[in-house]
Parts: sequence; C-alpha cells; structure tokens
Amino acid sequence: MTGPEDRGHAEIEATYDMVARHYAAEYADDLAEKILDRALLSAFAEMVGRGALIGDLGCGPGFEARFLAELGLGVTGVDVSGGMIAEAQRLHAGVQGLEFVRGSLLALPFGDASLSGAVAIYSVIHLDAARRAQAYAEMARIVRPGGALLLAVHTSAAGFPAGSMRRLEEWWGHRIGLDGHFIAAEEVLARLDEVGFDLTARLDRGPSTPREFLSQRAYLLARRR
Repeated sequence: MTGPEDRGHAEIEATYDMVARHYAAEYADDLAEKILDRALLSAFAEMVGRGALIGDLGCGPGFEARFLAELGLGVTGVDVSGGMIAEAQRLHAGVQGLEFVRGSLLALPFGDASLSGAVAIYSVIHLDAARRAQAYAEMARIVRPGGALLLAVHTSAAGFPAGSMRRLEEWWGHRIGLDGHFIAAEEVLARLDEVGFDLTARLDRGPSTPREFLSQRAYLLARRR
C-alpha cells in the first residue's frame, strides 16, 4: 500500500520527468543573468577549496553543477528525476570533474562525512516539513565537519506567505501535480542548527531574471560543525 510520502515523491519525479527537456531549454542561460547566485556559488567554491568533492542535491539539468565543476570542484549532481539526470548528462557530457546520478534527498547516495560540501538550490521546496527535516539530516550526514552547505528556498510570494503551499497542476501544457512550499528562512536556519550547521552568510532577494517566479527567496551559506 502506498503512503502519502511515497505519492508525494512519485509526483515530484513524474512532474520533472515530463518537463525536463522544456525546463533545460528554458533555463539554459539563466545562471549567466544571476549575478548574486554566481557570487554565492563562487564563495562556496572558495570555502571548500579547489579539488574538493561536493554534491549538487536536486541538480535538475545541472547548470549550477557545471558552474562549480568549472571552478575546479569535483561535483556529483543528484536528482530524483531520471529525465532531469538524462538532460544533465546530455548537456554536460565530457565536462571534467562532473557526474550525475539519480537519487533522493531523503537517502543521498554518499557515505557519511564523505563530501566537503553540498548545494541545494530550491530542492527542498517540494518537501513537507517532516521530509525537509529528513533531507537536512541527510545533508548533515554526508558533509564532513568544517564543510559547507549552500541552500536556497522560496520564502513568500503574492498571496503565499511563509508557511503556505502552492499546488501546481499545469506546466508548459503538461497536466501535473506538484506542491511548492514557501519556507521562512528562520525555520530553515533552526532546522539546520539542529543537525549541526552554523550560518556563515544569508542573502535575501527577489526575482533577478525575467523568467524567475515572482517570489522572495533566501540563500543560506553554512558550515558543518
């Protein structure tokens, strides 16, 4: 018998499988316009050091993963969607220090304390509070003491305050079912503190490109205790 957690996981996977090709094409040059995102990713790369092994958790088509690999990191991108992993592998074939594997935020395919850091850019927003807590615990498990974490969430939007949820049922002509949670930065910080991360820096911003959803968002850069 399938429980709510399994159904939610299946919805995320099915949705991103359906839109993977369109998503990859739509946002192919998105990072080039995101000055602050590039600055934070670059700061993260300096924190972990050149040659460090890191995970891009919920990597999608792999644009941030490629950016970090080109800065000299060894990057493994992980995504629950096989369609997204296929797009990432197609788009970034041959990039040195970069690989992509299918996997879940709730059971990451890395050993304990095996990575110098991880990034999770909007990847926890589709998880309810209980599963987010599980994902944070997994991030703490895989990042070694002194390692870094860069995590981003949507915090609010018009009609959607922190703590609310938006149900998406159509995307680029596809009938889907996907929940998106708006999460207060303070909630994320409290949960990260519980699992062993200390805040290094925080950035709050609104949309920075014409294609971005009209939300407020928080970027949190932390160190593993």
